[in-house]
Amino acid sequence: MATSKPQPVNPQQVNQFLADAWKKAASARKILLIDAETAYQTAYQAMLKASLALMFSHGQRPRQQLGHHVVIIEFAQKHLDPALAPTFALFDRMRRKRNESFYDIAMVSETEAREAVQTAEDYLQAVTAGIRALLP
Repeated sequence: MATSKPQPVNPQQVNQFLADAWKKAASARKILLIDAETAYQTAYQAMLKASLALMFSHGQRPRQQLGHHVVIIEFAQKHLDPALAPTFALFDRMRRKRNESFYDIAMVSETEAREAVQTAEDYLQAVTAGIRALLP
């Protein structure tokens, strides 16, 4: 299983990843009008980028190896409010479904895509607050 490794905290890197996550979330919202699957995948990418920003704000980064997305999600879950447990359950489902739709055949419904986009937007607010508590 992949693990994380320490790295110096670089506020510029943290802020760039967080800004990229917000940009992806905004893109997912727009894409939702024309392509549910791409909106779903983009919402997942927004959540992953935000989670990486959170890791970086704690002076950690995932090792680049099989399973690193799981490590990123687990790290975020450990460092954010336990009340977000349902969000993390959906985040992990999104990871699996994204893999299925990328590497195999899996359909993403408009309802699933809308839920993913809304969840990503809500999640980014929680991550942003968590990071701002560490790096005001």
